[in-house]
Amino acid sequence: MRASDFVEKRRTKRLDLSLPMMLRRITGEGKEEAVEAVTSNVSYNGAYVRDVDVKNISQDDNLHISLSVPRDDSRDFPFSRISGTARVVRVDRGACALEFGEGVSRLFVAN
Repeated sequence: MRASDFVEKRRTKRLDLSLPMMLRRITGEGKEEAVEAVTSNVSYNGAYVRDVDVKNISQDDNLHISLSVPRDDSRDFPFSRISGTARVVRVDRGACALEFGEGVSRLFVAN
């Protein structure tokens, strides 16, 4: 396969930001499990999360997420905090791709 065979499907630009992120999921026993992770990149509609224990995370899972963008990075990013529900789009080795749902709240930065 050639690089030209791939088509970019993202609707919004992603910024390479390495930020701490908290993922929470409900286990089969109904308990909440919190997992810490680090983003590799973030956009208005999603994030790629690395350094995460994915053994209990599957594609199409819904996770409660929380992410804060430091003030120094917020000039390049339209919001400073994201929280709500995200769907797991893809699970890789030690990483996963998330799509932010309609219920995600974004705290926008005032200029």
